[in-house]
Amino acid sequence: MAHRPCYEDGHLIVAAVRVLSHSADKPPTPEDIADLLGLAPDFVRNLVVMLGGEGILKVVENPFEIRTEVKNHIKLEELPKEAQGPSIQDELDEFVKKKKKEVEDTKKMFTMDEIEKKKQENMSKLDEEMKKMKGKGHPPFA
Repeated sequence: MAHRPCYEDGHLIVAAVRVLSHSADKPPTPEDIADLLGLAPDFVRNLVVMLGGEGILKVVENPFEIRTEVKNHIKLEELPKEAQGPSIQDELDEFVKKKKKEVEDTKKMFTMDEIEKKKQENMSKLDEEMKKMKGKGHPPFA
């Protein structure tokens, strides 16, 4: 079963859409809603899409942006009162933590100590190859 937005999140998004539509005289984007509410744009975009799927919002997409309008606010009452499973915000936070850890691991891989160590390993390999070549003698000239 797909996650559904909870009642509280639905009301919050619908209220933001109404306020922004009134103040700007045009349907807001998920980024506008996120700015107003102080939430992550990805979190709001996912809620907007889910509320559109529930028939609560009308989501108008074009190649450049997404705009939202209130379609049927009465359907907000059908949403679950409590969030189901892990919230999208929790999942986004976990994803961000995972990405930060990957960046830190990559930085550690390329610290000066590691670079110097790799350089020394390469130099020792080259020295060994040169010693092997000296023992064989020079190739004859043609």
